[in-house]
Amino acid sequence: MNRLFKLRMILFGFGVLAVLPLAAVETSFWQVGTFDEILEGRLSGVSITKDGVLRLASETQSVFSPDVSMALSITADREGRLYIGTGHQGKVFRTDSAHHGTLFFTASEPDIFALAVGPDGALYVGTSPEGKIYRVTPDGKSSAFFDPKAKYIWALAFDAKGSLYAGTGDRGLIYRIDISGKGEVFFDSHQTHIMCLKFDARGNLLAGSDPDGLVYRITLAGKPYVLFQANLPEIHDLAVDTHGNIYAAALGGPVGKGGAPFLGPNIAPGPAVSGAAVTVVAGTEENTLAAQTRSPEAAGSGSSRNAPMSVGYMPPAANLGKGSLIEISPDYSAETVWTSNSEAVFGLAVKGDQVYFSTDSDGRVFDLRPETDSRELTLLSETGEAMATRLLFSGPDLFIATSNVARLIRLGASTVKEGTYESAVKDTKSISRWGTLSWRGEAPEGTAIEFFTRSGNSERPDPTWSDWKGPYRNSKGNPIENDPARYIQWQAVLRTTNNASPALDEVTVSYLNQNVPPEIRSFAVSNSAEPGNPAGPLPSAFGAPGMQSPGTSGGISFGPQSRSKVSPTGNATMFTWQADDPNGDQLVYSIYVKASDEQDWHLLKDLIRQTSYTLDPHQLPDGKYVAKLVASDEESNPPETARKSEAVSAAFWVDSTPPVVTVPRQTPSPVSVEVQFQAEDSISPLQSAETSTDGKEWHDVISDDGVVDSLLERFTVRVHGLSPGEHIIMLRAYDAVGNVGLGKAVVHVPGNGSP
Repeated sequence: MNRLFKLRMILFGFGVLAVLPLAAVETSFWQVGTFDEILEGRLSGVSITKDGVLRLASETQSVFSPDVSMALSITADREGRLYIGTGHQGKVFRTDSAHHGTLFFTASEPDIFALAVGPDGALYVGTSPEGKIYRVTPDGKSSAFFDPKAKYIWALAFDAKGSLYAGTGDRGLIYRIDISGKGEVFFDSHQTHIMCLKFDARGNLLAGSDPDGLVYRITLAGKPYVLFQANLPEIHDLAVDTHGNIYAAALGGPVGKGGAPFLGPNIAPGPAVSGAAVTVVAGTEENTLAAQTRSPEAAGSGSSRNAPMSVGYMPPAANLGKGSLIEISPDYSAETVWTSNSEAVFGLAVKGDQVYFSTDSDGRVFDLRPETDSRELTLLSETGEAMATRLLFSGPDLFIATSNVARLIRLGASTVKEGTYESAVKDTKSISRWGTLSWRGEAPEGTAIEFFTRSGNSERPDPTWSDWKGPYRNSKGNPIENDPARYIQWQAVLRTTNNASPALDEVTVSYLNQNVPPEIRSFAVSNSAEPGNPAGPLPSAFGAPGMQSPGTSGGISFGPQSRSKVSPTGNATMFTWQADDPNGDQLVYSIYVKASDEQDWHLLKDLIRQTSYTLDPHQLPDGKYVAKLVASDEESNPPETARKSEAVSAAFWVDSTPPVVTVPRQTPSPVSVEVQFQAEDSISPLQSAETSTDGKEWHDVISDDGVVDSLLERFTVRVHGLSPGEHIIMLRAYDAVGNVGLGKAVVHVPGNGSP
């Protein structure tokens, strides 16, 4: 390409830009494809990777639903029977191999946060508040096993020798209890709560605390070491994988929002909060090793955790705080592998080198598996409950305990044959015409992806919305069949007839906002007298007090104004307005006027691009007028789609003729002088008047009828104490647009005794 040709192309480009509209309604594209974007929708039978890929999920099945709200703890025995500890009624349920559940044990205390199966096959139950540890044999016989004199029993764990360890609150003690039920303090954390316990491969006890978010490693000899301190107040759960990596679930928000309040005491139900996007953070380093433990006084100072508290498990109808998942390697290095500003981690489970965790946002369950240079995060399931409280592997299946309501859900190894994803609702901001729906992904043999759409004009789908239209199967684009509307939503259905799964990477919906008219927010007309006009600028406005709706007429009101000098050549009339275009189009304006004795509008000025226009004096004959402003987006749109809006002002006067002031009568006397003035205007009403004697200071004067507001007014001026001889008494009258008329009376004051 030679230089001359390049120059011609550049000049041509500038020419094209010169004729293009400054703004116009253009086709918009709504794309959904990232992890955060997909999380805004609802999943059923589909999973999401951190790259935002949708696939068919593992099969989930609700296997047991006890008649309670909260499932707080879960464990399994050697026969594969599951035990679920619940809240507020102190009940423990047991399921058999077919997952049929029955009531197994009822405690005197209301909440059961801790369960463990001992080497003897008995179930050990930790109750709260003011709880005890109970031993329940497989045939259901129960007995009190140990009373730690603690308010809460949060965790139970057996070591290889059969000793039981109990994590408690509200003094942060860990007890060790032998097989006979005799216990002693094993470790005093100087924290408020020990929330979770787990043994590593070397037999060391791992513990998580609240409120300092500490992860301890404690040898069986009782020597503690802080492995990690989180930047959130509570370590709620712990897990260890086959490589010795420790995973810690940290949660909480501001002070007083740790997990202990989450799971029982001193919290009131709060308003529901919409979930924020969950982010995956790889390679984020945290402060890794030893942190100073606080004294009991510091730990409890100013905290409600050490005060007596009534039990009240928070109905998990809201996201409860921040959450993060921390991985602590055998070399003591640590990193945050997942974090959220509004989603808290509650349950952990490990299978091989994969870690599973659950949250309080729609009861979600995630799978985090290591890859060569990163970790692969997948949202496996949304249980639909407010919280997935605990996770437990039993055989090949992952079991999920949920709250509000309590359910036991099995996440199997097989893949569902059909799953759906329902997008968030898209607000296009105005009525839109729909284009096409296209998508990127893979559908191997035996699999399929199809889409449906619906639209409406209410913010949330309701019976006024259209029915689902579709199916759409062409990945390159399918015309959307819904009628124009403001809101739209799509649904993807993934299917398979074998073990393969389709994969959906991204969905794009195109739409075109309808061009909507400009919006005129105000339209004002003022008569701008030069400085000194007592009437000043007179408001006569659309969009201001006394404004007129388009197409209507109305009166005009006058208020007190400052004084000013009068223009001898008349006053300019100024039109000002405020307008904008919802589509962002460039606007052009026209002004029309008509006098009070005219029927038709007459163009005064068009192609105005600023938001004001000044009418020169004497451009219109004196008279009473109304003005019409027309705003158009014609320069930004084709003629067939251009839109206009109009606004009509209140009445205003064009008046360049001052009032006429005459002196019908004067009556001098030695004591006082009385002069009657008459002021008359042919166009606009009078508004004020002032008088002066012998050229001295001017003073306001009111008309004889008490209000200066008519075309004709009379003023009686009385002056006392004038010396004998000639005097000049003047009256200055102002009309509504600032014109002034001046009149004078030459009076002769007689002396005493004069005729």
